Amino acid sequence: MNIMKGYHESVLLTEAIKALDIKIGEWYLDLTLGDGGHSEEIERQGGKVVGIDVDPQALKRAKERLKGAILVQGNFRDIENLISSQTELKDKKFAGAIFDLGVSSLQLETPERGFSFGKEGPLDMRMDLTLGVTALDLLKVLSEKELYELFKSLGEEKYSKLVARALVRAGKITTTTDLARIVEKVVGRQGKIHPATKIFQALRMVVNDELGALKEGLEEVSKKIQENGRLVVISFHSLEDRIVKNTFKGWEQAGLGKILTKKPIAPGVQEIAGNPRSRSAKMRVFEIL
Repeated sequence: MNIMKGYHESVLLTEAIKALDIKIGEWYLDLTLGDGGHSEEIERQGGKVVGIDVDPQALKRAKERLKGAILVQGNFRDIENLISSQTELKDKKFAGAIFDLGVSSLQLETPERGFSFGKEGPLDMRMDLTLGVTALDLLKVLSEKELYELFKSLGEEKYSKLVARALVRAGKITTTTDLARIVEKVVGRQGKIHPATKIFQALRMVVNDELGALKEGLEEVSKKIQENGRLVVISFHSLEDRIVKNTFKGWEQAGLGKILTKKPIAPGVQEIAGNPRSRSAKMRVFEIL
């Protein structure tokens, strides 16, 4: 499974493809296409792909990499409408589907997207550029109490109250590095992980309504998978993982299928060493019956 130079390195690639149990000629949904790493491997093993992503830049890059995939721009929470918009896919059931949640290396390394605290850019953080609210908008309109609750609930940041107070008192904040410097001054350096990581994560999650989209997307995709088809979800945040875990548990109890991962699959030491961003990944798998 060679990673093409310059492309985002897909996390848990081998494990995810094995879990999907690719069948030659069958169709699979890649609901977070990104740079197309998982889809490329699905195609290599004889599967066919429908790739969905909110980011037009991701679709453009993936198109250069994939051979026969059908690519659709949109949010996976709108799976039914996105699939139905493609005449050849209307009412189609899929042999499997994969969610690889979070932000891609391309998005992190593009300063003007505003995802990275290490590169100066506007405080944007929108995965879908048609969305109306940016991270900067949130910092301008939310009160100290609202920022505290946001950082505590979505960022799980123990210094949430201090950070919220500092941001309100700081006045003008316009760039990613402005925000990162303020957070670092409050939290200080503790280990290898940048102190602004959780704050950026919380803002990104609310700008893109990531938890709401995940809940809706899971329910929608369950209707699109055929009997004995599999759903693979790779998450990078405890709240995301909790949603996936509880959703799968509910489905199993309702007789919709069975959980194939009693405990989530995590990257090995070697993968983490080669790709530190994979360290928080957890993969869960469900089979539709």
